[in-house]
Amino acid sequence: MPRVEMPERIKSFLARPNFAVLATVDPKGRPHATPMWFLLEEDGTLLLNTSEGRKKLENLRKRPWVAVTVYDREDPYRYVQVRGRVRELNRERGPEDIERLARRYTGAPFNYRGGDAPEKRVSILVEPEAFTTNIPS
Repeated sequence: MPRVEMPERIKSFLARPNFAVLATVDPKGRPHATPMWFLLEEDGTLLLNTSEGRKKLENLRKRPWVAVTVYDREDPYRYVQVRGRVRELNRERGPEDIERLARRYTGAPFNYRGGDAPEKRVSILVEPEAFTTNIPS
C-alpha cells in the first residue's frame, strides 16, 4: 500500500506531544499495545523508540505492520490512528532519537533506568499507509 498524504489538520494534531499507543501482533496473532512517545518527522514518517529486549520490538521484527493511535491529552475522544508498516528499525540513531523524544515530552534528557542504556535504544520508523480520525475538517 502506498504512503498516504496527511491533511494539515492531522499533521497539526500530530505535532503536539500527545501520547501514542503502538499496537503490534505477536507470533501467535495476539495484539500487543504499548503507550509510547512519538514524533511526526518532516517526511511524514512516525518515529517511536524502544529498547532491545522489549516484546514490541520482537513482534516488529517478525511482523512489521502496526497501528499507532494518538489521542488528545485534553480530550481523549479526539484521536488519529495511523496504520502502516515499519520501514526501519535503527540502532545507530536510537540514542539520539530517544533524547529528542525525551526533550519533546519532558524538556529534559532521557532518564535511563532498570538496565537500559543508550546502546540498547532502537528507533522505529513507521511509514503511514492509512489513517482514521475524528478530528473535524
